[in-house]
Amino acid sequence: MDITALRSFREAYRQGSISVAAQILGYTQSAVSRQIAALETRLGTPLLERHARGVRLTSAGEVLLEHAAVILRRVEHAERDVIASREQPVTYLRVGGVPSTSAGLLPQALNVFATELPSVRVAFAEDVTPRMLPRLLDGELDVAVITDYPPGIPAYAGLALTHLLDEELMCALPEDHPLARRDVIDLADLSQDTWVEDYEGAASILSLACAQAGFTPRIDIRCGSWLGKQAFVAAGHGVMLAPGLLVPALRRDLAVRALVNPPRRSVYASVRHRPASATAAADAFVRALAQVGAEVASIHRA
Repeated sequence: MDITALRSFREAYRQGSISVAAQILGYTQSAVSRQIAALETRLGTPLLERHARGVRLTSAGEVLLEHAAVILRRVEHAERDVIASREQPVTYLRVGGVPSTSAGLLPQALNVFATELPSVRVAFAEDVTPRMLPRLLDGELDVAVITDYPPGIPAYAGLALTHLLDEELMCALPEDHPLARRDVIDLADLSQDTWVEDYEGAASILSLACAQAGFTPRIDIRCGSWLGKQAFVAAGHGVMLAPGLLVPALRRDLAVRALVNPPRRSVYASVRHRPASATAAADAFVRALAQVGAEVASIHRA
């Protein structure tokens, strides 16, 4: 769609008049009428109804107006960013992370990174490791924070890994669970409980840990987000495993306890091999991740 025509359409709606919209936009009335007519022809439906006192939206016009507001807002933001980049070029960094890293590792790394490269804008995305690495290879992400959760880290050529930390998984229970009074729980004592899980990698870790404890976990509730998993556990519908990185962000109405012989996972930062001139921001963010990862690991050891 023509952006100029969308602006004219939006202004005609705002003013209730094509002639007033033309005056505000600096066009002739006939030019604004042609622009709106071209939109109507493209979409195959009238967008404005003409009446004695001006114009009003048709039902199709109301639908287009919602989209026009979003489109024009993005265009205006783009125009401002391009103008600003003339004075100070903007570098963008796209970072992906497994969901638990958003609880502390990524925000703290951003604090460190921003002191070194304050002009770089960082965008974050959450996903699981098997889906993030192809996005990294395709150039959709610049850095990916991943784990060796099953099925493990695929052996892709062209990727470099930096080990950040190893962490133990803990157990989260409802506050009134009989085992919540213990400081450390033996996984075997949860053999009769229902488990809440999200995706297959996490379920595989749980199944392996439970097999070593001598039982098969009953996973009755599958929920695709940490927020939902916590809610089900807090309401008494089961128990769950939680990575150490996530613990500071867990709900306060959960009892989080250490496990005897807990399952563990390793966390890595991954980047793709590129020319040295293209890696400055990504390398700086990996250094920030490594610094924060070392601090988190030292806290866990203490």
